[in-house]
Amino acid sequence: MSLAALLSLFLALIALALLPSSSVALVVVRSAERGIGHGLAAAAGITLADLLLAALALAGWQAAMESLGSLFQLLRWLAAAYLVWFGWTLWFRQPTTRPPSGAAGSWGTSLLAGLMLTLGDIKALVFYASFFPLFVAAPLTPLLCLQVLGTTAAALLLVKGTYALLGSRLSSPLEQPAARKLGGGLMIGCGLWLASR
Repeated sequence: MSLAALLSLFLALIALALLPSSSVALVVVRSAERGIGHGLAAAAGITLADLLLAALALAGWQAAMESLGSLFQLLRWLAAAYLVWFGWTLWFRQPTTRPPSGAAGSWGTSLLAGLMLTLGDIKALVFYASFFPLFVAAPLTPLLCLQVLGTTAAALLLVKGTYALLGSRLSSPLEQPAARKLGGGLMIGCGLWLASR
C-alpha cells in the first residue's frame, strides 16, 4: 500500500473518530470522572475492539459473524447495561474529590468498558467491511493487513487519547451537580441508544 493511500486512510479514520459517539462520551466521562489514565484505558479498549472488528472485516468473516449474532447481541446488552449503571451512579453521586487514578475501579474496568461498548456495536464490522475497500485493493497480503490495522490503531488512539486529555480537564466541573447530571444523563442515553439498536 502506498504512503499516499495510508495517509488518506489515516486522515479519513481520524475524521470519522472525531465525530461525537457513545465511545467518545465514554472516554470523556471516564477521564473526567477518574482521571486521564481511565480515559486512556477506555480508549485502548475501544481501539482493541475496533481492531478485532477491522481484522474480521479484512478477513471476510462477515458471514461467520452474522452466524454468531447472539453472542454480539449479549455483548451489546452488557455494554448498554454498564453505560446505564455508570450514568446512574454519576447522576446520583455525591460531590467528592476525584479518586486517585489507581483507586478501586481500576484501569482494567475502563478498558473493559471500552471493549464491551465497541464489541456491542456489531455494525462496526459492516462499516469496516464497506469502508476499507475504498482504500485497499485486493489481494490482501499479511503486510497490507498489518499496514491497515496499524493505521487504524494509530488514528483511533490519537483521537480517543486527545478526547481523554480534554476530558481529564473537566474534573472540576464534574463536581458540580448540574455537570454530573449532564454526564450521567449522557451515559444513560448512550446505554439506552446502544440497547435499542
